[in-house]
Amino acid sequence: MTLTEKKALAKEAYKAAKAKYLETMSKQDWVAFCDAKKVCMLLGVII
Repeated sequence: MTLTEKKALAKEAYKAAKAKYLETMSKQDWVAFCDAKKVCMLLGVII
């Protein structure tokens, strides 16, 4: 898997986690959202 593919997958996961958190506002979804954002930041994805 190339870096570009990893970045695309990370960005999609971030968007999904953000949407789910905004829908439910639960602590568990907040943690998942933060983890997804961290992965994006580590890969250098601009969100």
